Amino acid sequence: MSTDLRGLGNLIQAQSPRPAGGRALLLAAVAEAILIGVIVWETAQQRTPPPPALPPMQLQLVKEEPPKPTPPAPKPPVSTPPKPTPKPTPKPQPRPLPHPAPRPKPAPAPVREVLPPSPLPSPVQAPPAPPVTPTPPPPAPANPAVKADYLAQVKGAIQAAVHFPDAARMLGQGGRVQVEFTLQDGVITGLRILRKGSMDSFNSAALSAVREARLPALPPELKGKRFQLELWVEFVLHSND
Repeated sequence: MSTDLRGLGNLIQAQSPRPAGGRALLLAAVAEAILIGVIVWETAQQRTPPPPALPPMQLQLVKEEPPKPTPPAPKPPVSTPPKPTPKPTPKPQPRPLPHPAPRPKPAPAPVREVLPPSPLPSPVQAPPAPPVTPTPPPPAPANPAVKADYLAQVKGAIQAAVHFPDAARMLGQGGRVQVEFTLQDGVITGLRILRKGSMDSFNSAALSAVREARLPALPPELKGKRFQLELWVEFVLHSND
């Protein structure tokens, strides 16, 4: 970078009054000296080399040393247990002398007795055989006609014992109920209703008719026979009722 200072010198010379004689020469010499100094300083500044560039920075990994192990703590002194006091040795006691066991007396020898020979045993008789009870012959099968006639009489006796309920009579309504029971030797057991009637009063009246019926006499050939019967108890409202 250069600065032209000639204009500055000309300006100084123009503004300053021109003295006469030696004073003018002195001022001119001072101005030239200043100008030369400025020029020399600028030249020196331009020729000064730039500062050298910094060398590249290098990074180096430093290996970290492992920490030194801590020395172990000193072990406490082991206290030695006191020696046990020796126990006094017991004095051996004299052993008692064994007493001799008394010898058992020899048992007297058994006296052998000679017995007379026993008589020969009598022959054993076999027990008498139990009497054979004759098995009764199986009952002869009932005559189907006799069975059918008897059961028809039973049904008629039950129907004859029917009492028509008053509530159904007032309503003018009839019906029937199916019952089931077991008949053996003129005795009725296991009575129950299979199919109910249209009114509850018919059901109770049907059961009462079976219990209150006067059953016919049992034929001899039907004695011991067991019959499982299912029959309808009819409730019919007649015109004269």
